[in-house]
Amino acid sequence: MNKVIFFLFISLNINAQQFPSDLWHPGLLVTNEGDSIKGDLKYDFENQSIQLDNGKTLKAYNVNNLYFFEIYDETIRDYRQFYSLMYEVGYNYSVPVLFEIVIQGKLSLLLRERIVAESISNNYFPSYYSYSMIPRFNNNYSYINKVKYDYFFLENNGKIIKFNGKKRDLYNVMSDKAESMKTYFNKNRINLKKMSDLAKVINYYNKI
Repeated sequence: MNKVIFFLFISLNINAQQFPSDLWHPGLLVTNEGDSIKGDLKYDFENQSIQLDNGKTLKAYNVNNLYFFEIYDETIRDYRQFYSLMYEVGYNYSVPVLFEIVIQGKLSLLLRERIVAESISNNYFPSYYSYSMIPRFNNNYSYINKVKYDYFFLENNGKIIKFNGKKRDLYNVMSDKAESMKTYFNKNRINLKKMSDLAKVINYYNKI
């Protein structure tokens, strides 16, 4: 069954001081050796590492010795699941990379999150996707930190394809159902920059 994890933050109209990656979350970690360990987890996409506090010891894991982990994220009140998957970064050269899984099916939707600083007018009051402010650098603009997402598709054969946001490339990934998907796009107003709309497209493709 496909599972959409709604961690879009769309409904959150807050200006929090911390990102989910800054917080400890209750969860479960599974190593490559098959060991399952419960505790509080803190993830780091940039360094591809996980810290685990089981109440007795604090231990760090990276993508090389990690298989899977799941957390309950209080900021969205939902579970999130992450895998260490082999990703081709060069010709016939793959390395383990940390991904979060959004939808699981014949075509799975994965993501990697990153924190970026964007300049905004000082007349703008942040809400959507905003968490913290960096001091102003002049009288007209400030920097605001935001969570951005890079999306990837996982095919049944294990191949992972980075999505560049273009509809044409999406049709190539869904070539076996290209005509049906074109009809779906023509009947629906889809914005592929929105996670919720991209999730709808993947869910529809997996059902037909």
